[in-house]
Amino acid sequence: MELGRSRDELVTPPGTEGGGARDAWRRRTPLEKVLLAFSGVSVLACMALVGVIAAGGGGGGGASSSSPFSISPPRAAAPQMERNEHNESPKASIPLSPPVHLEGDPSEVKEATPSLKKNKKSSRLPVYHARTDEGAEFDVCSTQECILAAAAIVEAMDTTIDPCQNFYQFACGGWMDKNPLPEESSRWSQFDILDRELRNALSKILTEPVSQQDAKPVRQSKEFYAACMNEDLLESIGVTPLVNLFEEFGGWPMTVADWNENDFDWQFSVAEARRRQGADYLVSVWVFADQKNTDVTAIYVDQTSLGMARSVLTAPHNYEERIAAYKAYMAATASIMATSLGQDTSHIEAEVADVFDFEVALANITTPPEDRRDIERMYNPMTVLELSDLTAGSDLNWKQMLSTMFQSAGIPIDGSTRVIVQETGYLKKLADLLAATSPRTVANYIMWRHVKALGDETNRAMRDASFQYAMVVSGVMAAQPRWEECADKANNYLGMALGTKYVETYFSQQAKDEASVMVEDIRSAFEDLLDVNDWMDSETKPRAMEKAEAINKFIAYPDWYGNASALETFFSGLENIENRTHFINTESLRAWWSTDELAAFGKPTRRDRWFSSPTIVNAFYMPEFNSITFPAGILQPPFYRANSLQALNYGGIGQVIGHEITHGFDDEGRQNDKHGNAVPWWSNATLDAFKGRAQCIVDQYDNIRLPELDEVLPNATLNGVNTQGENIADNGGLREAVLAYQKYIDRNGEEPRLPGLEEYTPMQLLFLSNANVWCTSITTASLLNQVLTDPHSPGKFRVIVPMSNMEHFSSLWNCPVGSGMNPADKCVVW
Repeated sequence: MELGRSRDELVTPPGTEGGGARDAWRRRTPLEKVLLAFSGVSVLACMALVGVIAAGGGGGGGASSSSPFSISPPRAAAPQMERNEHNESPKASIPLSPPVHLEGDPSEVKEATPSLKKNKKSSRLPVYHARTDEGAEFDVCSTQECILAAAAIVEAMDTTIDPCQNFYQFACGGWMDKNPLPEESSRWSQFDILDRELRNALSKILTEPVSQQDAKPVRQSKEFYAACMNEDLLESIGVTPLVNLFEEFGGWPMTVADWNENDFDWQFSVAEARRRQGADYLVSVWVFADQKNTDVTAIYVDQTSLGMARSVLTAPHNYEERIAAYKAYMAATASIMATSLGQDTSHIEAEVADVFDFEVALANITTPPEDRRDIERMYNPMTVLELSDLTAGSDLNWKQMLSTMFQSAGIPIDGSTRVIVQETGYLKKLADLLAATSPRTVANYIMWRHVKALGDETNRAMRDASFQYAMVVSGVMAAQPRWEECADKANNYLGMALGTKYVETYFSQQAKDEASVMVEDIRSAFEDLLDVNDWMDSETKPRAMEKAEAINKFIAYPDWYGNASALETFFSGLENIENRTHFINTESLRAWWSTDELAAFGKPTRRDRWFSSPTIVNAFYMPEFNSITFPAGILQPPFYRANSLQALNYGGIGQVIGHEITHGFDDEGRQNDKHGNAVPWWSNATLDAFKGRAQCIVDQYDNIRLPELDEVLPNATLNGVNTQGENIADNGGLREAVLAYQKYIDRNGEEPRLPGLEEYTPMQLLFLSNANVWCTSITTASLLNQVLTDPHSPGKFRVIVPMSNMEHFSSLWNCPVGSGMNPADKCVVW
């Protein structure tokens, strides 16, 4: 379960001039430059200005426009989203120092009166002093990081919007106006901005000369990148690597004239695709912790993946444009390959139609994701012999197919080998479907899936065909630059190696240390919510406490980083990566990762293993290991800021931490105990109470309409069932972050305010910081993709719904009951 999706200085991408401080300054916004200029003023000068600030103070406690730190938030043009204009400034109703409490709902912490004394102030950051019109003193943070944070928040806001009507628009309206979608992107968000910065940093590492001082995997990552960038060689080789691959399986029927079905064995093709590429065509097979005994590993057998979204394939009449683009993509790639072989292409269109019909039939025998949230239903252990009995009467030879898959791993498979089947009904239906389908159509389908997976690793013609499809299904207007593609590919395959250089060069130990402390704060906050929870009975609550205490944390990077031998051990067995043959490099890496996974079968699970590289902008909860992971890539602004207000960090990475902890107690994560084992540990009464509260969340999100999609999918709504786990985590994570920050204030004193945002208390800034994390611009096509396939709700609703479910938010911002952000009916799980 993942979150979904900075350094202060960006890194210059390959091929651009400049760098260092000069480039960093040029990339600043005008507001940032103004504020940074002010940061050069000495503390004494700031103190001398206090009288000016106080004397010209504006109404409602805000600072005067005559103050050098009083920056008026920009008035943005009305974006094409929900708006609610008001004649009065919404700030006028926001108290300077609102009462601090959490709502009285018994499922939450009850009255939480701050224990700090009135004059107790946090001394962690340098400040200058200011006063309200009434003479009340308050501090303003004067660090460069606070100034940059203030600039980012101010520029993101649209203060023409009442925060009580649409807090997302209030916090992000300016950001959306200033951040139109880049032509090569279908979505542009804070995650994507950090991805870009991370990609820039990695490209610097990847283009450094190969050095024998580097560990072998680091050298291999540079060689891989160099080969990927060698477009002249890619063009000269063309699609030959794909042709050679297909010849091993009897060829792609629609691209050759003399295809012979006797040379094709679909079971061998599927098994080899899994062994050599980790692919899951027709059936999925993988090795992971046994869900009922996570100390050991097991083989899982499941239904197939598909070439496009299941919901599109099962209702093709709703998505005619997408389906036409998909067929055109398949036909274009087949024509390129047939032409390279000097073959006729006139029959391709008819064969494409047959392949599509087969995939529709395949989609219709799969189980929809809404019905795949119950571990018990999907946990069906049996021997290979019993698996064969499951599909008796068909020509499926499970022993032979699995033996081929595990061949490289050196693991023998026999009739007594234990497997866990997740979708028994699918396997039975698959046998019937294959028996009723011609081998030619099945071969065409499997080879097409190879092309879809590997075509972009060949020449420009194949990449162009892929891009034409992407334009329709994601709304992008331009292809991603080649250097970005190659940096992403290197990171996908060799990110654990690149991470060592990234951490060494760009990452701050302070971020790792502070994030580790924050995890404990958020864990403590979740336990406080458990403590006052009145719907968990006395049998279940102590076990929930034990599970929360047992959550293992992985922060920034593995502890063995810095040890070259450990890195080489991690990539042991990876050979044949050199700077000339990109397609072969890709095959080698896919085969290595596949073998590495399959070879784990029969071995004890490693609970200390990182399952993601540090060089990604995301976070994870692993239910089988009851663990949370926060890679280095996400421990940057706006999620985490060193030397700035902790209010911003609790609203950013703090909410992310709470989100991942809460995943351990959502509708899926709750099924695993503190060791990660899927065994019953909730009483029936507690489970019934949870289901009622979870259903409230399901119904709440189910009823959110998306008028932006009316032209492509009339009356579209969010999928409350598929998104419920992430929605529960979003709601709980924000509550935990708020409570944890209050505990931080109790320990350390009230924090200062931000320059240019003095009218907002630190607790209000926490909510602004949290909203800022989810600011997003997105194409209609990409929004449709998200609704159809993504378990996460769109960014807008990751702000509006969790905040509108919190009485504390409504109290803090003085939102009347019935306003957009304070509905009468609220949903609370955690």
